[in-house]
Amino acid sequence: LVFFLVIILLFFVKKIFGTPNLIFKKTNLYKKRNANDLLEQSYLMMARGNYKKAEKYAKNSLKYSDTPLIAYLQGAIAADKQNLQKKRDDWISNAYENYPKGNEAILLLQAKFQLSDRNFEDARTTLNKIKKINNNSIETLNLLKNLYIELKDWQKLLDILPLLRKFKKSNMPSLEKIESIAYIHIMNTTNDTKKLNQIWSRAPKILKNNVEFTKVYCQRLITDNQEDLASKTITSFLNKDYDYTLVSMYSLMNIDNAEISQKNIMRWMKTHGKRDELLIVAAAICNKEKLWGQASRYLEESISISPSSEALFKLGEVLSHLGKTKAGNFAFERALKIQSNLEKNNQI
Repeated sequence: LVFFLVIILLFFVKKIFGTPNLIFKKTNLYKKRNANDLLEQSYLMMARGNYKKAEKYAKNSLKYSDTPLIAYLQGAIAADKQNLQKKRDDWISNAYENYPKGNEAILLLQAKFQLSDRNFEDARTTLNKIKKINNNSIETLNLLKNLYIELKDWQKLLDILPLLRKFKKSNMPSLEKIESIAYIHIMNTTNDTKKLNQIWSRAPKILKNNVEFTKVYCQRLITDNQEDLASKTITSFLNKDYDYTLVSMYSLMNIDNAEISQKNIMRWMKTHGKRDELLIVAAAICNKEKLWGQASRYLEESISISPSSEALFKLGEVLSHLGKTKAGNFAFERALKIQSNLEKNNQI
């Protein structure tokens, strides 16, 4: 009997002393669930644009949330949406201090805020900190790309492009455009002809097929009295691809004689199709050599494809040189009529 009484006593003692622990566990579990619900509410308020409540719920969820780091970041974003930069930065600072394991995510968010605030030097410092933690972060590279574009640090931008290509294979056209812009800016700020040619020679092959890059390079060559090299570069490009601006640049140079120039233009017409503007350029080359008959034939063919005021004005001039005054005047009248109609259409 005594044995059974001892057993019953021990059972009740265990119950009495175990109850507070059980109550604590259940209370803590309730608080965690409530904190997680509050964080969920914070997201919902954020989606609805109620940033004040979103920040409040994030703050109230902090102590017992299973994901306090997310609560800190959520609070920072909500404060930023309210233009409360001081509170936002306090959220970031507290997160950085209390959750060192999440430093990369915290610093990334801080860098985004700094870029948004146009605090570019602070953003550079923050992004360099991230690189020490993780040098292969695609998000960091994207932010650095945006930073270097804002700072117009074109060489730095070119330096990170190989890594961007490695991670962003699906977005290659966008990267090629950025690369073209960077090279063009570097080229435009180079005053040394030798450096200019070095930039061209070092540029990727795909960039040398970029028409904008080629135009800038050739224009710089012409400015630097390197028309011979510009002519060769333009001819090489037009043998594969077409751009009227490059054709016009070629026609204004005096490197090739009329026969060679006409052969080049005929070849480009064969490659890219007979174009009215190419025939106008061919006529302009003939005009240089006073080959009025050949020039008139090119212009008439151009007009038959697409009558333009430019071709008709030029034809009027050529016919005047040939002594065909009446025909020349008729071409001038047609040119003026087309020009007048264009001006009326532009006013509508």
